[in-house]
Amino acid sequence: MEQNKKFALGVERLINPITVGTMHFLQGLNSLLPRKIQNKMMNSTSEKVPYMGFVVEPYSTFLCYEIADVEAAKALLPDHFELVKTSVFDNDEPKYYCIFGCINVHTSAFWGSRVEFYIIAEDTRTRLLSWIIVDYDTNTISYDKKSGLRAPNSPTAVITTNHRGRLFADILNTKDSRHLSFDYTLTDGIMTPLAQRLWLEGNLSIGYGKILSENEADIFSLKFEPCEVEKALYIDPAQVTVNANTWFPGLFHEKPAVVACFPYAQHFVSDTPGHASLLKDEKELEEAVKSIDFTKISSFSVEFLLPMFIGGMILSLLTTIVLVALLIIT
Repeated sequence: MEQNKKFALGVERLINPITVGTMHFLQGLNSLLPRKIQNKMMNSTSEKVPYMGFVVEPYSTFLCYEIADVEAAKALLPDHFELVKTSVFDNDEPKYYCIFGCINVHTSAFWGSRVEFYIIAEDTRTRLLSWIIVDYDTNTISYDKKSGLRAPNSPTAVITTNHRGRLFADILNTKDSRHLSFDYTLTDGIMTPLAQRLWLEGNLSIGYGKILSENEADIFSLKFEPCEVEKALYIDPAQVTVNANTWFPGLFHEKPAVVACFPYAQHFVSDTPGHASLLKDEKELEEAVKSIDFTKISSFSVEFLLPMFIGGMILSLLTTIVLVALLIIT
């Protein structure tokens, strides 16, 4: 029990709201830098700060859809990954799944709501079950190799609950014409054992889809206490009202096959972009968790963004000078 408390508090203390707020402010200028420079700076930062606090707040919900077009799903995966059937809860029939993870999150780098679209696959090199992030929508800043530092693409995204125990999620991305909206009653859920290969092993091997990673996957691991993925609320899919889901038409069946909800906060230590812990199994995970000394982990800070901030200011100034010069000349 004491270890559980120590880990949860340690992760929370890696997250500084002032730092996160400053990073949100600086993102606009940093995005002016070429993406390749951003990626190099991110990789350089991961050498100094390889880990970040990552807290998924209560009532994260996972809509699990059976894949209908297997070939289309395969095309979204990076090389060295293949579709594999998996269970969500302990006694489920294994199926080819794509999953919508709908979460409110606060981390060392960003704070807000996200929906991440995963395809569950197996890494043919490590044989680890893997959550492959094909794409995501969010109301906060984010980073991936394809886009670099990204501004919110779904600024009105909401994932919340009310006093009657009803959960509401509505995430709209007008640019890409994507909309996911659903609601259900939390009190209808039943705590049920989860399939450990998906939830424990899978969280040791998380990567990005072919487009976001430029076909390199960029695998990273989460460090967490295994008890945090032992059980979740089983939500009867028939009791979930899906008001809209316009993601990848035809890729998956119309209705979710399984719905899971975690009614508690989950605490993770995540690899930062460019760093990979490459944990292989539960034993290595437990050893990694025990070895964490939160007093010695370098906190994520805005220092790594300062070069990008200065570079963005210079680029912005030069652009302004060039535009003014062109106006004078013409």
